Amino acid sequence: MSEQSAPQQAPDKITTARLVLRRPVLSDAGRLYAMFTDPDLFRYSPVPFTGTLTEVKHIIVEWDEGWDKGLNTYVVVRKELVDEPIGFVNIGPDEELGGALMHEFSGQGLSEEIMRVLISELRLTKAWTLIDAKVAPLIRLLEKVDFHVEKILPRHRVHPQVSSEKRDCVLMRQNLLERA
Repeated sequence: MSEQSAPQQAPDKITTARLVLRRPVLSDAGRLYAMFTDPDLFRYSPVPFTGTLTEVKHIIVEWDEGWDKGLNTYVVVRKELVDEPIGFVNIGPDEELGGALMHEFSGQGLSEEIMRVLISELRLTKAWTLIDAKVAPLIRLLEKVDFHVEKILPRHRVHPQVSSEKRDCVLMRQNLLERA
């Protein structure tokens, strides 16, 4: 009888040179609320957040419960300020990626640092994401970490903060790597 290996359990915390990616806690709600309600940060989101601080706490509980189902959410914090989230990232059981980083921390290479450590630590091999085709900086970032445009999806979904019309999206997928 052949043995099947159990899926690898995602670590609760991942560190980089400058960052800590950790499981969210309820005390993160205030900073996350500020992120979720920033219309520019979620400009290209298909579902704008219109909730309350209490609803953000419910989201944190849902994120925590998601770990049992393979949906891992990490809050991104700086090493020197581990109680102040500057972003988050979701990794689905099918390796779908999503997340956000506060504007004031963009342009410092942090998103690339986050992506590289996630790919390495979680041993991602088939990661993918779906984004608005007009978000060139995100497309360039993903190309830097070895993703490619797999498909352009014309008039795929509405991003209500941008337009009431369906917009083109890009399906980006991690390039296949030979694993030893």
